[in-house]
Amino acid sequence: MSGTVASQVAALTAIVQRMERQLDNAVQSMASDRDKAELSRAAVSADLTDIRHSQTDVERRLDKIEPATDLFTSIRSRVTGGVILMGVLGGIAWAGLVFFKEVIVGWFQ
Repeated sequence: MSGTVASQVAALTAIVQRMERQLDNAVQSMASDRDKAELSRAAVSADLTDIRHSQTDVERRLDKIEPATDLFTSIRSRVTGGVILMGVLGGIAWAGLVFFKEVIVGWFQ
């Protein structure tokens, strides 16, 4: 009977040792995964910081550009309005010349 108990103890000892090895492997794997996750988190954090700084730079540049674009848009609108007004006045003058052509030609004869 002691042979069977000894063999059972030996079998249980082997099982416990195998479980300890598996646990050690699992702990090492978890530590490796944790380290990888920490590196990944640090990389993402650095990228987010870079994006934030880039966004701040873009906003600063836009703040500098905005007054110039407003001025250009204002000048462009005024020029466009002036050209339209000149076109309308030119059209009216041309229509007057065509309509009163006989009278105008009579003045110069």
